[in-house]
Amino acid sequence: MRHWKTGTGVRLGALVAALLAGCGHAPPAPGSGDQGEERRLAVANGWLLGSSLGLGRALPVVFMHGVGGNHHFFDPQLSEFRSSRRVLAFDQRGCGGSADAPGGNYDLETRVRDLGIVLDAVQLDPVVLVGHGTGVQVVVRYAERNPARVVGLALINPVSGNAEAARIADLPEPEFRAAIDRWLGTLVEGARPETREKVLASVGGARVPAMRAMLADAAATDLSGSLAAYPGPVLILAAPGEPVPGPLPPSIKVRRLSAGSHWSTLDAAAEVNAALWEFLRPLDAAAAERRKSG
Repeated sequence: MRHWKTGTGVRLGALVAALLAGCGHAPPAPGSGDQGEERRLAVANGWLLGSSLGLGRALPVVFMHGVGGNHHFFDPQLSEFRSSRRVLAFDQRGCGGSADAPGGNYDLETRVRDLGIVLDAVQLDPVVLVGHGTGVQVVVRYAERNPARVVGLALINPVSGNAEAARIADLPEPEFRAAIDRWLGTLVEGARPETREKVLASVGGARVPAMRAMLADAAATDLSGSLAAYPGPVLILAAPGEPVPGPLPPSIKVRRLSAGSHWSTLDAAAEVNAALWEFLRPLDAAAAERRKSG
């Protein structure tokens, strides 16, 4: 089995060893050193499957997927930005190749804690966080609590205060899967065929309790309040027809993409990457100046 993907110069032996205490699942045996492998990162009571790639002095960027997603939804961004910096994405618990949550607890606190464990383990500090869909809830809550560690937030098609998400989250088990398939089916309208295929396959493999919790959190969490409390720069990217949560502080930049579905990271990858480069350049320059003066 292949595990946590690493780029040249990224060492994960110490990372995994540091997280073994209290872990109910031993990590896999060390691989052959193939730098193209995915890796499983051991965390408390399980593991997270993901990719950590790249080298460079520019600010590291971490990507967080939304309901029913996986880290491959950011493959175009991981490929684009790995040449100048560390980039990382992982499957949230109950999604993709990551373990189920202990006790079936997939609430926002668990997912924010997982993000913190990963950032501590790979020593990414400070960092830029990028969230998509309901994954926005995780990165914004983490940034609100750790503003000194997060120098910027990019939010792609954020889902917040969505009445349909709240309704689906409360449906009984026999009805839930059909309802979320219909809802996500509407969001994937207009997507490229390959995007639609990836999304539906990923959602089909995600565990119902995880998706239910993500929807409930996205419907109930006050995203606007958390953003108002975070002092750093924020960029929101929204596909055509995607709602933007509000009210928002005037300092937050909102950029409407020209095309693509809810899954803009795949459908409008070039436009998303260009917007992220524009967002990152001044942050990278400021970080370089701080290194010089420090």
